[in-house]
Amino acid sequence: MKLYKELAEWWPWMSPYTEYEEEASLYLAIIQRHRPDIRTAVEFGSGGGSNAFYLKKQFPMVLSDLSPEMLEVSRRLNPDCEHLQGDMRNINVGATFDLVFIHDAITYFTEESDLLAVMKNARKHLNEKGILFIMTDQFKETFQPETSHGGIDKDGRGFRYLEWTYDSDPADGVTETEYLYIMKNEKGEVFREFDSSRSGLFSMGTWERLLAEAGFKSTFERIDYSTETGIYYGIVAEPVSSA
Repeated sequence: MKLYKELAEWWPWMSPYTEYEEEASLYLAIIQRHRPDIRTAVEFGSGGGSNAFYLKKQFPMVLSDLSPEMLEVSRRLNPDCEHLQGDMRNINVGATFDLVFIHDAITYFTEESDLLAVMKNARKHLNEKGILFIMTDQFKETFQPETSHGGIDKDGRGFRYLEWTYDSDPADGVTETEYLYIMKNEKGEVFREFDSSRSGLFSMGTWERLLAEAGFKSTFERIDYSTETGIYYGIVAEPVSSA
């Protein structure tokens, strides 16, 4: 997506970190209910670092993402966190953690083999009592077409977007999202960009099966946002002992 590459500098105007405080607190409550003594954490697909901005107040975080441009955005917001560039399917952070946190970046995988690779890699990065928390955007059981918009004005610049997510073929396990971005720079010049993405649409049973194959037992936790419509679930996955 252009938004994670040549347009990454606009991320704080499209999705400011201040909009993540509630969701980060909801995720933290679930995480701490399953593992109250988290001391170390790594995030796969950390993007602009908005969730980490709040979670790092509870425990140190290592942040990783595929996009160098998005990592640069996150470094400005989270200069106190270590940042690593890499693919969540195979990145080697070189340590184990109490928590592996994966937000909605995992939604972009459309093949089960990719999900399984991420899960197995997360398992390698967890210590004996660590947990994996995944917050994917959608499941087959809960998906609904959606249109949303947003953006802010700040420091003489402005950004607005229109986002439309739909499922053109219910049989293919993939959803499509189209974006329109309208940007205004410091000179008052306005320009527009179009973008698109594809996301995997898997059932809860598929997620549970793949997590079991990767060595986890999993539970689904309902997430009730005050400002979001729709039905959302986070996945808490705990390693199963190989003994």
